[in-house]
Amino acid sequence: MLRFLARFIAVLCAIAFVLLAVAVVFVHAAGTRFLQAQLYRDALVRERFYARFPGIVADVAVRTASRARTAGAGRAEDPSAALAALSPADWNSLLGAVAPASYLQEQVEGSLDQIAGFLHSDAAAPSVKISLFELKRRLVGPELEQAYVNMLQTKPPGTLQQLEDAGGLPVDFRPPAERMPQVLEGFRKVQRSVADSTPDTVDVLATAAKLPQTGRLVTALVEARGSLQRIERWARRSPAVPAALLLLIALFAIRSVRGALLWWGLPCFLAGSAAALLALPVAPVTRLVFDDLVMPVLPPAAPAVMVQTLLDLATGVVQVVMTAALTTAGIMAAAGLVAMIAARFLRPRALPVAPPAAG
Repeated sequence: MLRFLARFIAVLCAIAFVLLAVAVVFVHAAGTRFLQAQLYRDALVRERFYARFPGIVADVAVRTASRARTAGAGRAEDPSAALAALSPADWNSLLGAVAPASYLQEQVEGSLDQIAGFLHSDAAAPSVKISLFELKRRLVGPELEQAYVNMLQTKPPGTLQQLEDAGGLPVDFRPPAERMPQVLEGFRKVQRSVADSTPDTVDVLATAAKLPQTGRLVTALVEARGSLQRIERWARRSPAVPAALLLLIALFAIRSVRGALLWWGLPCFLAGSAAALLALPVAPVTRLVFDDLVMPVLPPAAPAVMVQTLLDLATGVVQVVMTAALTTAGIMAAAGLVAMIAARFLRPRALPVAPPAAG
């Protein structure tokens, strides 16, 4: 009777292990990563964010210029309207000269490290500082001027009247050759003016906290920091729960090496297989939900390229987490399968035969 009760308890522990282990695979994969900068670093690289950045800027500039024209602002009153004439290739050239992908990646990843550090600290005020020193150097450097000249060489020729209408700084036509020195001198003045008005460093979170649109988000992040830290700690410790169930199975049912391979192998195989089957479709389903439910309700004024990039980044983050979960699940399932196969090569221990009675 006691043997049957012990086996029954072991079976219950095995069932509980399978259910909890599946949950722990995802809790551990997400909970130990969502406050870590590396998760978002990987997603940004995976989705080629730094290469797509000029296209995002171009899309925002075109929409800004369109709204300016709708409001009745002309080119002279709103210089951003002239930027709408820049093609994606122009943006890649100009932004590549001022903020190449390597510079953007360095600053973004440094910011992510600072945000992760703040979330794991007890600092009262958020602070994420970005260095703009290299950006300022490139703003007045020869790289930007050469990129501007190269861009103009790809444009159709323009007239003196067009040059005058453009304020001396054309972007969508090539000025007459005799006026190029004056155009470049004007461009250098703009370079110096923009560089002089750019600070050496900017504190992104401190600035965002002062703005009405983003201040509430920063405040909410600070207030939620303690809860996020607790979730991360619980996620790190979560594997202890299924591990304890395996120990209970050993206590109530395992009496040999073969028994350990069977009693531990089968639950691990089932839990790992179930978690893997659940992890595989999560990223495609996430994209499907965004495409079918989120995208249709966004306002038409939302920049399409920016929205698509944010969608891709969100999917990329989910994909990184699911890859980690799938790896853990695969290892668990493989270990369980190997244990069950090995158990088949171990014969059950034979029971001792009682000697025949005398007489």
